[in-house]
Amino acid sequence: MKIAVLGSKSLPAFAGADRVAENILHHLPATDGRHYHIYVVRTPAQPRAFDYAPNIRVIPIPAMNGKHSKATTFFLLSALHCALILRPRLAHAHDSAFGPFAWILRLLRPRMPILGTFHGNPYERAKWSRFAKWFLRFSERAFIRGCHQLTTVARAKVAEVQATSRTPIEFIPNGVHANPVIQQTGLAAANGLTPGQYLMFAAGRMDPTKGLHHLLDAYEKVQPDCPLLVVGGFEGHNQAYSADLLARCRATPHVVLLPRLLTQPELFELVAGCKLFVFPSEIEAMSMMLLEVISCGAPVLASDIAENVEVTGPDYRWLFRNADAAHLAEKLAQFLREGPGDALEALQKRCAVDFNWATIAGRYLALYEKLAPSGK
Repeated sequence: MKIAVLGSKSLPAFAGADRVAENILHHLPATDGRHYHIYVVRTPAQPRAFDYAPNIRVIPIPAMNGKHSKATTFFLLSALHCALILRPRLAHAHDSAFGPFAWILRLLRPRMPILGTFHGNPYERAKWSRFAKWFLRFSERAFIRGCHQLTTVARAKVAEVQATSRTPIEFIPNGVHANPVIQQTGLAAANGLTPGQYLMFAAGRMDPTKGLHHLLDAYEKVQPDCPLLVVGGFEGHNQAYSADLLARCRATPHVVLLPRLLTQPELFELVAGCKLFVFPSEIEAMSMMLLEVISCGAPVLASDIAENVEVTGPDYRWLFRNADAAHLAEKLAQFLREGPGDALEALQKRCAVDFNWATIAGRYLALYEKLAPSGK
């Protein structure tokens, strides 16, 4: 049985939603007769289709390079290839921006069930223009109506969708590896970083809602004696904000800057070695970054948005008021005085039980069987 995975853009994954798709695939059984075909953006390193695993085939699809045209062309060509060439029994679409293209699948393959997964509300991100936010809301409505079954990594989305649609929706969280492999890539040493002696922030793109400006405000106020490592891409859609933030990072004393996306081994090495990871996001669904930081054994100081509290639990000691740089500074100073205590060990145990990838993949497998039974 062929199952198509759409909406994800890379494998191996770089972005959070792509990592979710990758981890689900890795934890699905390889010998049950299901073969997964995942669409990714074509690159010089991945110019043609190849087998990633015995039950996973990667299909690179060309895409334009424009700010809006890249996702549009990738989703369009993926949907057409899926419907007209691959012709699978089931399609699993990640990303609500795929909504209009789900209807291409509905029109060309009317008997094929579509499972859709929400990874957040992209129109809440400050990086998008007014028109783009309107289009993303339109895409979400098309996604809800175009899919036969929905899942979401954000619990609040269930009630929101149920208030306006009869499409069934289920909360399935993101997951963690209890004991990830930490490779020594040499990146920490190359940047003069001593394990256990630096603070860290990382994000794929420096959108204002990632909250780095709050952290810089707090860092300047506390003036700790350890450097702050900032990792991520500054070529985001909000060019003015990104340029100003990049200049501020370069001008702030003791900030170590790595302005690019890292491979997973590089990222995990830096995370595992940090004294404290600060996660000041104002908006998230359920962040893979937050979960991966916890699984790597790093103490984390996080904003108290509901999606973070879903991961940490409401009694977690190291939460600060969302978008409140002054309170972040207070908690940062307190952590540097007192250390993590027993909060980290308890949090790791909680996540290993509640956010287990094998269990999560099993829930998706049950939905695949419900939508496209293997016996038929």
